[in-house]
Amino acid sequence: MTTLIDSSALLGLLDGRHRLHSMLRHQLACELDVEGEVAATNYVAIETFDAVRCRLGTSALKVLVREILPALEIVWVQPAEHALALELFLASGEHGSLSMIDFTTLLVARRLGTDRCIAVDERFEQEGLF
Repeated sequence: MTTLIDSSALLGLLDGRHRLHSMLRHQLACELDVEGEVAATNYVAIETFDAVRCRLGTSALKVLVREILPALEIVWVQPAEHALALELFLASGEHGSLSMIDFTTLLVARRLGTDRCIAVDERFEQEGLF
């Protein structure tokens, strides 16, 4: 079964000072060894590019692009998923806890038939989604 990975986990993997860095490295290695497939959406990849460059610098961005992403499947958000995610995001209002990218991840998870996600961001769990 495919396991999705969120930008929060990718950031934690790249930041050696992150409180969950070791756990995330272990979890990703186990998922790749046992389950065989870890995926990120193209939206998560782009979000992570910007966050890593701003927070951790170009060296960390190169590690992401050259070492981590090649081990993942990049799943492209389909136009219908984008449109529905946008509607859900708009409907969530000013106090919604999920981002547009979170909604696209959830819709891709539905398409892939998975309920597995590596994430540090607790919003998924708080919403009862993963």
